[in-house]
Amino acid sequence: MLDATSELLSDGEGFTQLSVERIAGAADVSRSTFYVHFSDKTDLLTRLAERATADISVGADEWWRGDQSGGQETLREVLLKLVRIWRKHEVVLRAITEVAGYDETVAEFWRRRINSYAELAARRLEEDRRLGRVAQELDPRATAFVIGWAVERTISEHIRTHGPQADRPFAQALARAIWLATFGDAPRA
Repeated sequence: MLDATSELLSDGEGFTQLSVERIAGAADVSRSTFYVHFSDKTDLLTRLAERATADISVGADEWWRGDQSGGQETLREVLLKLVRIWRKHEVVLRAITEVAGYDETVAEFWRRRINSYAELAARRLEEDRRLGRVAQELDPRATAFVIGWAVERTISEHIRTHGPQADRPFAQALARAIWLATFGDAPRA
């Protein structure tokens, strides 16, 4: 049913317009079978999004848990991977942001996902501040929050409005912005 829903979304159907009957039919199961596996369409959507965000988390973790000595170039490559992963899951992620606008359960799910990424970034920035790699004035939590939500929104809008040929320059611009926000006023070694 997850794959069938992804296919329906890929065919251009909006999530809110999809009925349980349509999803069950596309999956070749009965409506009652749908409810054996999902409490409702929101449950199905968050399970689809969990699959998509698991891939994204691996990419984000690569930067925040890894060696950042490669600078902006390494960050650009990590962001380029994230953009490609986002493209792979575009229809599901678009559905999540659509439904989050009016469904508090989905909105809370999405906030938890983005904020868990921001929490990882905040811990890394706290450590970097302790080690003198970033300015003491940098607020790790606020900076991580800004970066987390900026990455989510900018990648989402980039994919919505630009083709893959624009991904590399976009990743470069985003890497520069993140780099400057975190290390732009770092103490000189």
